[in-house]
Amino acid sequence: MSDYSSYLRVYEPLATFPPEERRRWEVYLASGAAPDRARGLSEQHRAALVAAIGVPPDPQVEHAFVHRVGGQSYLCPWRLQVRRWQAIADFRSGLPAEVADAFIPPGAAAVAERELSRVRSAEPDLKTYNLGATWQVPLRWFVAFEGEERRLRLDGQQTTLTYLTTMANARRRVARALAVLRRTLADEEGFVDGVEDLGRWLEDYHLRSLVELDYGGLVRLFDDTELDSDESAADVAHALACLAEGDVDEATEAYQRVSVRWGAARAVEVAN
Repeated sequence: MSDYSSYLRVYEPLATFPPEERRRWEVYLASGAAPDRARGLSEQHRAALVAAIGVPPDPQVEHAFVHRVGGQSYLCPWRLQVRRWQAIADFRSGLPAEVADAFIPPGAAAVAERELSRVRSAEPDLKTYNLGATWQVPLRWFVAFEGEERRLRLDGQQTTLTYLTTMANARRRVARALAVLRRTLADEEGFVDGVEDLGRWLEDYHLRSLVELDYGGLVRLFDDTELDSDESAADVAHALACLAEGDVDEATEAYQRVSVRWGAARAVEVAN
């Protein structure tokens, strides 16, 4: 988990968790152990570094990020160990075996595969609640949000940029975007497939959930002026609206604005 990562999270209402798990989370919330966003990101990054250098993780409480809205608690469990195992599989799947083995020894990969299979057999409906991306926000994630849901806090080391919406809104926007994209685009770059995958992922969660996009450590790649003028979700929404109306030129211009913005961010990875 890179310090320069973005995150897409689902927060399910506490009341919708199975009874035994719900009771565990009720005790957790009552204990005050839930970390705030800044401490949570720091702890997740540290845990990822420990795992990367092969140090066995210390036994720890299963944490969750929490939103409280209208008197209700919404939880996004971290599921760190499961995400580590899945990340190993995802990393190796896109590389030739000899390259993958150089980064992650076959023995470690086999353990991750075995443990992930064991957990999924025991919990067929296992959810991870989190998607992550390094050095960028995948453009398809913005499809689920609108510009007015953007939350920017400019505060030095505590600067944040997030979006928050309801699951119902997110699913509706993704479905509407897919209808437009399938009608108007040849999916040469896999964007339509990516939006379809996003839609399937969202379907795994309760309809009364919340969906959050968090720029995470990526805010450090931009100055305050750039963050203040960053309207990526609005640009993507405008591009889709123009496509729906047949205005390809305006759609292309809007899409290029957000594409160039995140292309510049990804270029920093290469520079490093």
